[in-house]
Amino acid sequence: MIITFLCRLLIATEVILLLISTGHAERITNKRAIRIIIGEAANQGLKGMICVAEVLRRWASPKGFYGYKSNHIDDQPKCVWEMAAIAWEQSVYTNYTHGADHFDNIRKFGRPWWVKYCVKTYEYKDHTFYKEAQHRHCHRTLRG
Repeated sequence: MIITFLCRLLIATEVILLLISTGHAERITNKRAIRIIIGEAANQGLKGMICVAEVLRRWASPKGFYGYKSNHIDDQPKCVWEMAAIAWEQSVYTNYTHGADHFDNIRKFGRPWWVKYCVKTYEYKDHTFYKEAQHRHCHRTLRG
């Protein structure tokens, strides 16, 4: 009886974890990811786009990405859209940013307030990448 209960509890836990992980995956569709990558890094080349895509994958949500709503996305040439799609696909296998879960364009926007909770992991072209050092989840805002 106890074994049956534990088995049912284990199955229920696995189902809940599966639903949670699927929920995150559904929130970032390929189309949305590509739009975010273009919005944040259209002028950063393939590697710059991959770096942004790595952070997007770790973030697991489009929330906080400025570039998603940027006006210049729809004006980008087909080659930029193709490059962003490649960046999204390749970012599964790369780790240029050394585990970064945040980034910002410090040259354009200045040093963000949340940097004091992070460790700089990488810099590429216009973006500086960071990993949260303290588990405070103090913000949900990224700028590119």
